[in-house]
Amino acid sequence: MEGPIELSGRGKTFMQLELSIHSARAAGKRLLVALVDLDKFYRVNETRGTAFGNDVLKIVASRLEQTEATYAEASKSGVCKVDGNTFLVMMEVEKDAPQYWKAVDAIKHAVEQPVSDSGKELYMTCSIGVSLFPQDGLTSERLLCRTESALYQAKEIGGNRTVFYNTEDTDRMNRRIAIEMGLRPALFLRQFHLSYQPIYRLSDGRLKGFEALIRWQHPELGLISPNEFIPIAEYNGLINPIGEWVLREACKMLKGMTTYGLNELTMSVNISPVQLQDASFVQTVWNILQEFGMSRQSLELDITEHSTMHSSKLSITAITQLRAGGVRIALDGFGAGFSSLHHLMDLPVHCLKLDKSYIRRIDLQSAERHVVEAIIGLMRKLGLEVVAEGVEYKEQYELLQKWGCHYVQGYLLGMPLDPTVIDMSMLASCVPTPGMDELEKQTAGRT
Repeated sequence: MEGPIELSGRGKTFMQLELSIHSARAAGKRLLVALVDLDKFYRVNETRGTAFGNDVLKIVASRLEQTEATYAEASKSGVCKVDGNTFLVMMEVEKDAPQYWKAVDAIKHAVEQPVSDSGKELYMTCSIGVSLFPQDGLTSERLLCRTESALYQAKEIGGNRTVFYNTEDTDRMNRRIAIEMGLRPALFLRQFHLSYQPIYRLSDGRLKGFEALIRWQHPELGLISPNEFIPIAEYNGLINPIGEWVLREACKMLKGMTTYGLNELTMSVNISPVQLQDASFVQTVWNILQEFGMSRQSLELDITEHSTMHSSKLSITAITQLRAGGVRIALDGFGAGFSSLHHLMDLPVHCLKLDKSYIRRIDLQSAERHVVEAIIGLMRKLGLEVVAEGVEYKEQYELLQKWGCHYVQGYLLGMPLDPTVIDMSMLASCVPTPGMDELEKQTAGRT
């Protein structure tokens, strides 16, 4: 006859949680379920040894078990170690929000009290994910899953904080998972495509070139913004093959324009800081340019201000090599983050792209109006070209022209276009000055 089945650590956790749920239901109370994770606990083991680390975990467990004494209104509580340095705390609470926070504060206070270490004091922080019975789930499995979701949110935003479960976080996480799962096959299933937004010279209104913009049409989620999927691609490493595809497609498009006599246009391509840290990136750029027989001066790589502020030595070396080899380098989205003119002077860039948030109000009496005028004047003195992004109104265009801005792009001059609708023959024959008369209608009612 077989003996009793021994429950695993997680099995015991479910069992104890089920008992706590049954007790709370019988008492007509709510059950607060908290996963408590000690932040960066590996440092304790590394610096003081695993024996001391185990003693610390025992002290923390004992303190959590005594939380009921600290939080007097909790009629029953339970604590169990889930794994490693994570504890599950179950506590009956009354049915009002202040009681929930009071209970969580008691838990956090218990964990973060100093631990004596050879006459010194060790201080720790913790991240806590919280769910509530019955509003967040009626079963131990559902509650534990949702508590883990809240803990994941707390860790993802930096740790040392408490996050209560809510459905929006779960929906956001499910969407992120769906995007991450869809990214890898998307490249091979040709779900990505590029749109091209024209960029015009302000001196004569002629076409300077295009900026290539990636788009992803997901079969189930629909059109996904690059602002949403690019950070995920950077996180899981897929940005390198995706970025190489974008670069090749954009160069292929520009090469096709030469058939129509458009030989002096440039193609701007956005580059991720992760790509710049790839040791093979520079050679990849040279290979693609050679593949399509393009001059290096016809390619402009847009790097974000944020990425350059945190650039590694490898990234700076790549930017320097590309510029020295003839490729144009543009600092994109200037002003959207923490702008630094000192940092700008350390970078080998040709061009500065003013973020559309700066351009949006320059046709009104605003601080942005004076800031943009001053930046354009300064950049011209420094020998850098300036592109104004997000130009939507005639008044903005005329002011930028008056101030000496070199190039503009935005909905006033042209929306991002699918390559199948770009009329190459028209561009080759007249290379048009933007038709302001037609677009005056768009400015009607602007105040």
